[in-house]
Amino acid sequence: MPGGTSTSDEDSRSFSAVPSCLRVLPGEGLPGPGVQPVADPGLDPAGDAQDCPMDVGPDTAGLPAALRLRLYGPDEDRLEELKRGATAGSGGGIRIVGNSGIGSSSALDPVIGKAGNFRVLRVRAVAAEQEIPFAALHLLCGELIEGGALLPAAHLATLRAAFGLLDEPRPSVGAVAPAVLELLSGIAQVQPVCAAVDDAQWLDEPTAEVLAFVAARATQRPLMIVIAGTHTPRLDRFGQVPAMRSQPIDRGQLRAVWPGLVDDAVAERMLAESGGNLCMLVESLRGHPAAELAGGFAIPSPRRIRSCSHEGDCPGGFGRLTAASRRLLLAAAADPTGDVLLFERMTAELGVSSETLIAAHLVEVGDHVTFACPELRSVSYHSAAPAERRLIHRKLAENTVGDPTRRLWHLGLAAAAHDDALADDLETHADLAQLRGGTAARAAFLERAALLTSDPAGRADRALGASAAMYDHGDLAGAQRLLAIVTPESQDAVRAARRNWHAARIQSVVRCGEDPARQLLEAARRLLPLDPADAREAYLDAILTGMFAAGPADRALLSVMATEARAAVCEHRRRPADQLLFGLATRVLDGYARSVAPLRAAISAFREPSLDPRVARWLGLAGLLSADVWDSQAWRDLVQRYAATGRGPRLDNPPSPFPVRAGHHDTGIAEVVTAAALHNAAGQYGLAVEAAHTAVRSEHPGVTGEALIELVEAAVRAGDQRLAAETAAQLVQRTAPAGSDWALGVQATAEALLAKDRNAEAAYREAIERLGRTGLLDRLARAELLYGEWLRRRNRRVEARAQLHAASRHFGEVGAVAFTERARRELLATGEDTRQQTDGGRRQLTPQETQVASLAQAGLSNAEIAAQLAISPRTAEYHLYKAFAKLGVRSRAKLQRLRDLCGQAGTPAGS
Repeated sequence: MPGGTSTSDEDSRSFSAVPSCLRVLPGEGLPGPGVQPVADPGLDPAGDAQDCPMDVGPDTAGLPAALRLRLYGPDEDRLEELKRGATAGSGGGIRIVGNSGIGSSSALDPVIGKAGNFRVLRVRAVAAEQEIPFAALHLLCGELIEGGALLPAAHLATLRAAFGLLDEPRPSVGAVAPAVLELLSGIAQVQPVCAAVDDAQWLDEPTAEVLAFVAARATQRPLMIVIAGTHTPRLDRFGQVPAMRSQPIDRGQLRAVWPGLVDDAVAERMLAESGGNLCMLVESLRGHPAAELAGGFAIPSPRRIRSCSHEGDCPGGFGRLTAASRRLLLAAAADPTGDVLLFERMTAELGVSSETLIAAHLVEVGDHVTFACPELRSVSYHSAAPAERRLIHRKLAENTVGDPTRRLWHLGLAAAAHDDALADDLETHADLAQLRGGTAARAAFLERAALLTSDPAGRADRALGASAAMYDHGDLAGAQRLLAIVTPESQDAVRAARRNWHAARIQSVVRCGEDPARQLLEAARRLLPLDPADAREAYLDAILTGMFAAGPADRALLSVMATEARAAVCEHRRRPADQLLFGLATRVLDGYARSVAPLRAAISAFREPSLDPRVARWLGLAGLLSADVWDSQAWRDLVQRYAATGRGPRLDNPPSPFPVRAGHHDTGIAEVVTAAALHNAAGQYGLAVEAAHTAVRSEHPGVTGEALIELVEAAVRAGDQRLAAETAAQLVQRTAPAGSDWALGVQATAEALLAKDRNAEAAYREAIERLGRTGLLDRLARAELLYGEWLRRRNRRVEARAQLHAASRHFGEVGAVAFTERARRELLATGEDTRQQTDGGRRQLTPQETQVASLAQAGLSNAEIAAQLAISPRTAEYHLYKAFAKLGVRSRAKLQRLRDLCGQAGTPAGS
């Protein structure tokens, strides 16, 4: 990320700390790598699928974050209870157990993500070290003994010997376990400790015994021991530690793995096929075209799957089948829904029993027909000859009942030659397919219709429509592949102009700058006398591309484009896309203030109940611009509507599709603003200034306003008052014309940051009041946090705590870990103990503090207390110091006057 704005793993988990509007995508979001045209795949249902790039599922690198959902089912409350207990000094241990691949190790992520006030120690056990005594324990806490002043010399020597740091025999578990308990307990008195172990089934035996010992005795200490691993007999070593099972992925959580639309029948079949196993599900998704997931309107793609329940022998099992059984298996593979009734009709149609397939453990027939592994489905389909595939699709069409759209899809795949009547039907049903499968399904129907069309001109028109649908969905390779069908012989002036437009759109995503913008401008000029409606959309594409170019020449070109576009659209503003074009042209030519009203009118048009596909393709841009004009209600509405369309990536958590030209890095501007916010959360204000500056310079619609407020805060905290004032003035140029609570609340926040004491408080209160009406909890919490910090610095601690608690609660609701931690630090600075409070507000002693204080009350010295409790004198002194502070005493003499250390904290005898 430019400007040193890379973020840590913890920061990545805190993405939702960033205001919601930064997580929006325009409808034209597409991948960035260059793609070469691909030849026409012809009419074979399998096509040249092995050579044809396609949209094949999610990027699995971010899956652990995406799956921070309810992985534990009803047991999730037990984790919260354990965390609260450990925070209050009464911790414990817990096991998270699951089958292989189910995600039990990933299940640690939300536990650690919520342990913001804990010191986290984490280790992943590996099979290669399971025979090395204390290997995992050394990795878990070896660094802690480097400053072992809180440990008695004997315990310190024991741990060093266990870790091989002393030339002595390894001590027994009986000697190491108390030393580790003492080590962790001492650290936990400063800050609660969370010790987490991944893949615990591979722990070496001594480490497992030590951790079991510590977990059993953590109930009286601020310790949380979390063990995650695969369900094997080796995990029974933690039999005394309470267990909870991580749950298989369910229908609702599938949305976190695959953000696009998923057909209900396809989803149920895939979940049944994977058994809810996260690893298998992810690998299966990686190989599925989006159209197959969204509506079941695609052929299985050829792929190699690693997670095979038959240890890679599924293709071998298929090879041992008879021809008749293979044909039935092909029928199951060609039906992505796993419809049991359809499968039964096909067994009768083909005269083959399914028992052979079931006995060979290749398929299971329950609520759905499922394959033993996703690879077998692919092998079954692609090993068949094209004629056999077409035959099976025809029979599937004949036996499909009650679903005319899917029946028509099978007929399309069964066609061996041009069929204009069938092509007409496919084109007619494309919009119906979109209703259930999003733009990916619509594109699949239009592509098949184009391939079945005999007339070159008609085929070219349908190919252009299919290419546009694939572009809208985000399948850049598919869009370019279909443009290859539009041959010079099929092109008249209109088709040639449209082809140039679509090609320029693809190039604008592959590389930003003046050239793609100029190509789009030329395409719009060519279309204007031929198809004015298409021309206006081409102008909209051109302006968007020009807005993200850099340099004076690009800005001059942008002005030319906006002038021509406004002239073209001036008398044609009935369609929502035309209104967007007019608003953006006004933005370029007349400035932000004059563009607010026309853009709001356009956004309002997009909130109408029904939109045709041509209008719906701009929903993402409308959502982005609703944030740009600070319309919180429209923003929430359009985010939900965009998500329901299945048009490419989600609006709520993607990288930006518009690249920022910073060296050779295509870094999303929204990600840069995210980095600025996270740097502000961490107090890294210099880095925040740098990142926010980058975002502000881009003038990216929808995020510039948020970048400005991040820059104001960062500049104030960095001590650059001049930059802060200049940035606040820029912000007012946007917020004042908008005039909404969102805009004026952000403006008041900036004013409060810059104001003197007399005016700052009124500005903070105005910001909180206004932002509270928007429903944007992240932005409201930011204002509450800043106000709480301001109050704390003026020693108004009680008032500060109220604001900081509110901020912490709101940050927690949106999962903003980094800002939750910042609020916690501020609460600590007010003098509040965030770990333990009595019901009456008095701070309670931990069990160890009670023991030490009781012995001191009885007259024992620190050395005598240490000897009796098997701790170091320094540790005894530390616990006694903490007890003095909680009990409100300053000497042993006053301690001896207390009646009851447990029930009368702070109440001297005789009072």
